[in-house]
Amino acid sequence: MTQFTPYWWQDQPQHRNTQTLPTKADCVIVGAGFTGLSAALTLAQAGRTVVVLDSQAIGFGASTRNGGMLGSGHKVSVTDAKQHYGKAIADQLHCEANASLAYTKGLINEHNIDCDLQACGRLRTAWTPTDFTAMQNANADLQTIQPFSARMVTPDEMPKHIQTELYFGGLLYQQHASVQPKKLHHGLLELALNAGVQVFGEHSANSVKAKLDGFCVSTQGAQIHCQQVLMATNGYTQPKVSWFLAKRVMPVPSFIIVTQELGKDVVQALLPGGHCMVETRQRFCYYRATPCGKRIMLGSRAALHAITPQQALPTLKAKLTEIFPSLKDTPISHCWTGFTGFSFSKLPSIGCHNGIHHAMGYSGNGVAMAPYLGHKAALKMLQPDQTHSVFEQTPLQSRIYHHGYPWYMMAASAWYRLSDWRDDRRRLKALGQDQGK
Repeated sequence: MTQFTPYWWQDQPQHRNTQTLPTKADCVIVGAGFTGLSAALTLAQAGRTVVVLDSQAIGFGASTRNGGMLGSGHKVSVTDAKQHYGKAIADQLHCEANASLAYTKGLINEHNIDCDLQACGRLRTAWTPTDFTAMQNANADLQTIQPFSARMVTPDEMPKHIQTELYFGGLLYQQHASVQPKKLHHGLLELALNAGVQVFGEHSANSVKAKLDGFCVSTQGAQIHCQQVLMATNGYTQPKVSWFLAKRVMPVPSFIIVTQELGKDVVQALLPGGHCMVETRQRFCYYRATPCGKRIMLGSRAALHAITPQQALPTLKAKLTEIFPSLKDTPISHCWTGFTGFSFSKLPSIGCHNGIHHAMGYSGNGVAMAPYLGHKAALKMLQPDQTHSVFEQTPLQSRIYHHGYPWYMMAASAWYRLSDWRDDRRRLKALGQDQGK
């Protein structure tokens, strides 16, 4: 029977703070995910007293619900970045994307965080031959800015990496990796706690108000007076806490399934390269073997508006079967959902508005970037007059139609279904099977 909770949570510890909430701190961080814990660790190591608040159980959000793919990058091409920000910033965006991967892998290795880190690489698969050419050109452009380990995989080579007839080659990012995200989150939590950070789950920040001597953060009848505040809530940002940020970050649902045990031989036969896999089509399926090597995890866009995991399950199972027809009758052990935080620029940002700092907007690329930008946001809080990241130059944007609640997402779901149909037509045309249907 399918469980509708994250597979990653199974048999994992859940921290609960039974201490009394303090009334004073140097810094209060709202959000106990990768960003908030990483920032808290950096601040505590610099001698600050830090309190982290989360409205749900610690680790409830996207940090423990994601696919566990540790990669670099973001969703904006070099060409688009140059057009909107200029060549200098576009180049820095690429360099810092690579730096985020190195930082998070270094954090794991330096502190021996037990999170099933696997140096498996990530293969981005081409949905059409045109996509393959576009990736080839983009990779060549990026290599001129800062060389990194990535190579094209031709269609003839694909069987060495994946057993499916669905793709036209791909681009292999050789330094990308995978983790068990709940374990990574727990490791960051332990580091923060050991550094003296106090972390409180099920303590929602109800308001943040400026005072003459700092800020007052109200939560469940208690108040914490502090000098600095960092919002690290991403796709779980509440308008009551920050109307400014809620208008600039869209909560977009993500949906994931995990198969029942298939056995290592079956998984290795389907994914002989052992990589994490992502697609170029707009449906954007992403999948990988679980750390034990006996199951396959797959995530995809079942809808852009919030639906239940039970409603999403048939769509996700259909995508899995499309990629691997032999898994048609395979039972699904887990199916769950969670919210990613998308910025309108599709780039993350660290910044400060009315004295309140923030780091968010990862747009589905947060496993490596969130710990990195949490660290950078903390450095900005410690040294506000210095520039610490190019993502200070990518401010969060607003749109006239977004008022903190994504009322338009059901219509967007319908639009993307049309885009999916167009994607399928593109592929059929490339295969010479398009009969105008």
